Amino acid sequence: MLAQRADDRKSVLSTSYSNDFEFADLTALGSQRFLVTVDTEEEFDWSSPFSREGYGTKHLEALPKFQELCDRHGIIPCYLVDYPIMEDPRGVELVSGYAHSGQAEIGVQLHPWVNPPFDEIISHHNSYACNLPPELERAKLTNLFNSIVARTGITPDAYRAGRYGAGPHTADILADLGLTIDTSVRARFDYSEQGGPDYTHHPVNPYWIRKGSLLELPLTTVFSGAMRSAGNVVFGEWFGSQLARSVLARSSMLERIALTPEGIPLAKALEGIDLAIEERIPIINLSFHSPSLAVGYTPYVRTEEQLQEFYAWFSGVFQHLHDRGIRPTTMAEIKSASQFPWLG
Repeated sequence: MLAQRADDRKSVLSTSYSNDFEFADLTALGSQRFLVTVDTEEEFDWSSPFSREGYGTKHLEALPKFQELCDRHGIIPCYLVDYPIMEDPRGVELVSGYAHSGQAEIGVQLHPWVNPPFDEIISHHNSYACNLPPELERAKLTNLFNSIVARTGITPDAYRAGRYGAGPHTADILADLGLTIDTSVRARFDYSEQGGPDYTHHPVNPYWIRKGSLLELPLTTVFSGAMRSAGNVVFGEWFGSQLARSVLARSSMLERIALTPEGIPLAKALEGIDLAIEERIPIINLSFHSPSLAVGYTPYVRTEEQLQEFYAWFSGVFQHLHDRGIRPTTMAEIKSASQFPWLG
């Protein structure tokens, strides 16, 4: 079971829930590793209501520069592509070319509002696929999956729900499509006030959704500060306001560090990586949104200077991981190391 809807929160957030997770044995990887996942998606105004129209894909011309950076560091990123990317010939050309040459992997990402069939009312609530009727979530995801296979010649292994909106029916859909890795869980984040999932008490270590057939690979978020051992309770339940959290961070009592270049300075990310290494998180899962690779499409990159800082973040993080002896990995390698029965 993935995260449930906000109205089902009690069953998810019971005090014993964290004990119900069965962690995956990834010792076959030999050491801690890191993964780069890219929400490869259309450009749209994040501050405006959701719309089926008015989006763009111009930033795709910036993708080769990022791929070249990954190539130099021996990193094979996973591009989690959504429907508008598969509708763009340039998007298909780029991601399929990288995948067929072994430079990248292709995964699946569902943005319901721009992914047919269009049988729902566009709303904030329905932007989370977990809030759609199960048959509509299935139809949209199946349509996207089939489009990726047909247009790229690649059968994806991994899925991420747009807006991290995985729900109680998602696992069945993924299993039926043959997807073996989900990476929708943004551990230590709560989207329930927006109508989305609550991942406050989900672990950062990979765990089985269905043992031997469906693995969860959470995005990596760590807590720093004197109260880090109680981070989930303190941050998620006692100090829910942004003001209270800012006070905690400034006082070095508690700070949440998501390992992404979007809103997290390089120095803070390096601290987060060191903490993830200390916690022995098997897979350090880095993520960001592809429109941030060009100026003007996300709140994080509005100027050329910010774009340069964005690339400096990657260069600094990749070098730090190398210096700490943390090598890159891939979805395929993780799948193999997880000892799925049919790979034996």
